[in-house]
Amino acid sequence: MTYDLSNPLHRKQFVKRCNNCLKNKSGLVTLIDKSKRTPSQNKYLHVIIRILAMETGVRESYAKDVYFKQLANPSLFITETEDAMTGMKVQRLRSSSELTKDEMQQAINNFRHWSEDNGYYLPNADEEAFKQAELETDRMSQYIDG
Repeated sequence: MTYDLSNPLHRKQFVKRCNNCLKNKSGLVTLIDKSKRTPSQNKYLHVIIRILAMETGVRESYAKDVYFKQLANPSLFITETEDAMTGMKVQRLRSSSELTKDEMQQAINNFRHWSEDNGYYLPNADEEAFKQAELETDRMSQYIDG
């Protein structure tokens, strides 16, 4: 069972379940933290996507969907489902908002490596080049998807 701890009902159910496990000495319990990406990861991601979009002359949305999701991170983003009406298999791209912190870190690392393999360097968040690019891409982003 998955519990959304921001939901008061789920919180109560979670506490009750945990208390029952403690009371019954229920063997092994695994807790998996599915925390979403951090705001700093999100900001960094969008800046490096903008950098690559500007370098390659494509829209930011294209760079995100094609370069970041489909080419650099297909195993994280491309999912296959069945169309309810036709029964046909269809592919969809997951939203990056669905990623955990660890998945987001892996996706960013994959994207940086993929980009570098294709001749484009994307700076680390602590590099001066990133700070300058962040200012420039904020200023120029209106021309990319504007």
